[in-house]
Amino acid sequence: MEKFDWSRIRLARSPWRSQVVPDALPILIRWALEGEPHSYSDLAQELHDTYGHAIKPRKDLYGGVAGGVAQAIEWLSGQWGTPIPPLHLILVNKRTGHAGDGGYTISPAYFVGKSMDAEEDRRAHLRAAMDDVFTYPDWDRVARALGATMLTPATGAVEEVAADAPIPLPKVQEGGKPESDEHKALKAWVASHPEEFVDYGNFPAGTNEKLLSSGDRLDAHFDNGKQRLAVEVKTSRCSEDELQRGVYQAVKYRAIVRAEQKAERHVPNGEAVLVCTRAPSRETRALIQRLHVRFQQVPLEAEKS
Repeated sequence: MEKFDWSRIRLARSPWRSQVVPDALPILIRWALEGEPHSYSDLAQELHDTYGHAIKPRKDLYGGVAGGVAQAIEWLSGQWGTPIPPLHLILVNKRTGHAGDGGYTISPAYFVGKSMDAEEDRRAHLRAAMDDVFTYPDWDRVARALGATMLTPATGAVEEVAADAPIPLPKVQEGGKPESDEHKALKAWVASHPEEFVDYGNFPAGTNEKLLSSGDRLDAHFDNGKQRLAVEVKTSRCSEDELQRGVYQAVKYRAIVRAEQKAERHVPNGEAVLVCTRAPSRETRALIQRLHVRFQQVPLEAEKS
């Protein structure tokens, strides 16, 4: 493969960008390995702290920096003959928490064959592409191919800041217990009440014990042909540890449903919701918020057969 020359990148040809864009690449790769999105303000600060670049007061200028990285990644994808996830998508709007529409217009090759007409579909494809960035295994190869240094990703515990204090992992019970009558009744009630979940789509009645490709079985599952919803249910008698395990199960099911949709060339807009007939504790609410899990409390009568 020919040696990469940053001057071939249109968005890296101005005097300022010619210096900043190559330095942004290793920062974005490090963030990809750390698995967290960042804002343009974060990028400006990191370029200053790591490489000494002055911080521009207009943060929209860093959109061009992200675009330069995107063009380099797309060039390399063409050289390798295989798509590389659009690294720049981990730069998100600080207010909305997601990448703008420019995220796909500057990397059209990665989204070929994917419907981007409806805003809902665009959001789903952009979210899936960001997940691809975080799970891509060859960022070290990308760095070498583009002549970038590899910055050491942060590991271990993150710095504790106010509400971001660590949340202890729940105790995991080995071996399953027999399913209670309350649990059976609750999951049956959920499947027969799709109107309770209109925030996620207009669904017909759902099913219980839906088998996923991973071998996991869902307590309840809704599918309207365009959207899917996985449901994990916990009864009022569950311990707080068990309810927190449900949070992690929802994370898992959301990922699997979206993976199935991607495998079948559907819009990866699947969602998962944790349902319980009681409110979570303060600590569990913090976990739900940190892991971006959907939670819904339903009437206590739902678990009575």
